[in-house]
Amino acid sequence: MQRIRAVLFDYGGVLRRDERASAYDAIDVKFRLAPGTLWWAFHDIPEYRLSREGAIDRSAYRAAVRRALLEREGTDGRVDAALTAFDAHIATLPPLDADMRGLLDRLRASGRVRLGLLSNAPRGFTERLRAVGVTAFFDDAFVSGDIGLAKPDPAVYRFAAARLGVESATCLMIDDQMRNIEGARAAGLHTHFFERVRLPDLLACLTAEGVLG
Repeated sequence: MQRIRAVLFDYGGVLRRDERASAYDAIDVKFRLAPGTLWWAFHDIPEYRLSREGAIDRSAYRAAVRRALLEREGTDGRVDAALTAFDAHIATLPPLDADMRGLLDRLRASGRVRLGLLSNAPRGFTERLRAVGVTAFFDDAFVSGDIGLAKPDPAVYRFAAARLGVESATCLMIDDQMRNIEGARAAGLHTHFFERVRLPDLLACLTAEGVLG
């Protein structure tokens, strides 16, 4: 088996873990939205894919999210209050969780692998990550809206591996969404399904793959 030469990290839900579905669910509860509604509006409407492939910009995507929520939940004010609360929550998050920042520092110091960030996000998000110092931890960063390819399309994983100068079979993808894990496997990558409360499992995986000493 070929050794791992590059590690790709998802961003929201992995490097910044309070963007997981549970954060959306808490806002659903607070504003009396049906369970799963906010996550659905942000991730499962047709405009999600369009925004992540760069076909529409962030403002058009957010307008579509609001429109979908209003159609499902009504116009009594709960939708706009929930969106305001969600934006306020995201604004309080650090660019990187402290333990993940520490892990990236360890990986960079070891020099055993190249590091990449692969995130589904709208056009312009690469620059936002650069502005807050996130991209400095990686050899390269790939934001779907800026490259025109999105997870779970196997092509995006092959693109990222090629840009990192490695073969897909020597690349490890870390993601918290199973559909993205399945796309990475279809592209021939090694994978690790990340669960927020199980960071030791990720460390064990990286150690077993020879990435961490």
